[in-house]
Amino acid sequence: MVFSWGNLATKQLIVGMVCHSIALAFLAYGVYAFYLPALAVPELTRCVGAAVLFVGMGLTPQLFFMSVSQIVSQAKDTPEKSTLQTYVFNLGMFLLICSLLMEWLYD
Repeated sequence: MVFSWGNLATKQLIVGMVCHSIALAFLAYGVYAFYLPALAVPELTRCVGAAVLFVGMGLTPQLFFMSVSQIVSQAKDTPEKSTLQTYVFNLGMFLLICSLLMEWLYD
């Protein structure tokens, strides 16, 4: 079996794996930054928010291989997986905004 970058399913699988690996790296760094140097709650919240955003990107890797006009035209069709991705993105953005507010309030 020859590995081919031409197969779209293979590309989507790799993009999904990379997104989830980056999310795990953000979570690992967040736990490290929280426990070892100081109990920095804003840093942990920021890392969790970024990890949630990358998990959301990993849910629909086909978006990386579509043009913007195709994505906008398909925005009206919201299957359940797309709705889940929207909730995950909103949660990630909410956590990032909360972490910035906590950083601003702690200083």
